[in-house]
Amino acid sequence: MKRHVYILFLLLSFAFSVSAQEKEARKIDEFGKLGCDDYLARMDNAINEASNNPTSTVYILIYEGKEMKYNSRKRKDELVNPVSGSAKAKIDSIKKYVSLRKFPIKNFAFIESGFREESAIEIWIVPKGVLPPKPTPTLTNLKYRKGKAQGFCTDCC
Repeated sequence: MKRHVYILFLLLSFAFSVSAQEKEARKIDEFGKLGCDDYLARMDNAINEASNNPTSTVYILIYEGKEMKYNSRKRKDELVNPVSGSAKAKIDSIKKYVSLRKFPIKNFAFIESGFREESAIEIWIVPKGVLPPKPTPTLTNLKYRKGKAQGFCTDCC
């Protein structure tokens, strides 16, 4: 009988340790320049993750970096330095889209995460009581170009 209790204790200990290991931040997406439809689909996916995990927070880390821009004179896309405030404009754009989808913004957290060679966004789902992800910038500063910062899909958000 004692042996069965001991085995049961071990199995329960293992089950609790496995469930504790599942309590960690999980990256659900990462992307750079996308077309509007792809961007909206990824935001819908983040909203679905938040909906499926109501006690968790969706962290969106935004890195400023070179961005693709169409050069009409050369008739091709090329990487250019960002405009100052581009991370903030993207955050505002995401907030607006989440609101348009009638999802509570309180389930989202936004972090301006520094600089990388190219602009990027990471989306993480973080259970309650778990430390949020730490930004991983690869550059210490960045040269900006003149212009007005824009978010995603300027038609809708």
